[in-house]
Amino acid sequence: MVRIMTRLGEIKKTQEAYHSPSIDFQIGTISGNLRAMIADEDVTVKSGDVTPIKIQKVSIPSNHLCYMCAYAANGLGHPIAAGEETPLPISLDRSADHATFVAARDGKINKGDLLGVLILLPIELTH
Repeated sequence: MVRIMTRLGEIKKTQEAYHSPSIDFQIGTISGNLRAMIADEDVTVKSGDVTPIKIQKVSIPSNHLCYMCAYAANGLGHPIAAGEETPLPISLDRSADHATFVAARDGKINKGDLLGVLILLPIELTH
């Protein structure tokens, strides 16, 4: 009996990882997740003001970096940071329960409004 050796098994593993429900996107060999930042309170904002806004809790796994998606998901402005009351080291599981929002226009943000999107990227610490 003859056995034909191919890379089919390797390709299937790659495809399975790509379609994993725990991964939201992949760029080459880098995979990551997207998390919506949803307002958890009603806030009136004024153009040019920087305002802290409570958001629905977003879990941030250990050894993940957070980036703000540059696309403005809210017509009134853009979040520039997200965090929690006590900052924790990157090596621990963390969460975000508030965002710093910069308003471009006057208006009202309602509880449940999308403020922006967090991009979570896994990293490997070397030190």
